[in-house]
Amino acid sequence: MRMFRLLLLAVTALLACSCASRFDEVEFTSVRLVSVAPEGLTGLSVLLEVGIHNPAVAFSITGMQAVVKSSGREAVILESDQLLVDGRSDRCYMVPLKGSIAEGFNPFSLLSLLDGADLSGFTLSVRARLALRSGLGKVIEFNDIPVSELLDDTVL
Repeated sequence: MRMFRLLLLAVTALLACSCASRFDEVEFTSVRLVSVAPEGLTGLSVLLEVGIHNPAVAFSITGMQAVVKSSGREAVILESDQLLVDGRSDRCYMVPLKGSIAEGFNPFSLLSLLDGADLSGFTLSVRARLALRSGLGKVIEFNDIPVSELLDDTVL
């Protein structure tokens, strides 16, 4: 009986290690801005299409917060609900974001984001928590990503 438990423990550890190594291979393959709609004077509703390559098990992305900065100053603050990413898949997910224009920021300068003008001064910082169904998770952060790189229809 003791030998069976040791064998079961060894097999479980081996499976856990092989599954965990695949999380290094999860990647965002594309980001596309689908729509932006104003809500009131300072609110925004944004819809993104995000491509995710996930060779690992299913996980969820929660507590997603994004801040768009213009010349180092906060311009737009965005939040999203939970996103469930399917296991062992290559899919595009529609991600609805709700946001607001930061206090003291000129909303008309955001028109340059939609107009295709010079986006060199705009950056994006994202913070989210990735979690397995068991509750184990990790907070990830991407800071100061140039918006022009995301909206050029290039693969990340």
